[in-house]
Amino acid sequence: MPLGVLGLESEPGDCWPARDPRPWRRAEGLVRRFAAAFPEIRYDIFAGTALANAQAFRLGPLRCVRLYGGLVRHRTIGLAGLAFALAHETGHHLGGPPADPVYPWLSSEAAADEWALAIGLPRVFGAARGRRLGARGLAQRAALRAALGDDAAGRDDRSR
Repeated sequence: MPLGVLGLESEPGDCWPARDPRPWRRAEGLVRRFAAAFPEIRYDIFAGTALANAQAFRLGPLRCVRLYGGLVRHRTIGLAGLAFALAHETGHHLGGPPADPVYPWLSSEAAADEWALAIGLPRVFGAARGRRLGARGLAQRAALRAALGDDAAGRDDRSR
């Protein structure tokens, strides 16, 4: 599995074809929902990569969340996995302490997960559906990490 800058790149057989509109429509719909719920965050999709990751980062004063094409198209990740990824990355910006040890302007991995489950997903989808998506999203994230290799399963996603 090739190692990208922010994580592992998907193998071609692990992803839906780049021209298949279904994964893109699903991701674009989720991005619109999150952007409406959290207008202080700028969301985008970087389609031109096989990188199976998402990222929270700052661009000057802007707080940004990006989905990468390898995550959007990966066969292991469904709506719940993408929703959890967006909520988790948003949680890096809005989750509060404890801070990430490397990037102190972002919340830690654990704080981002907690915020995603307790606040992010329920705000976007409602309490009951948010809980269901959170549980499924965590399972899909674990399955993706396992599919990308054992070394990725225990590694922080270092999403900055």
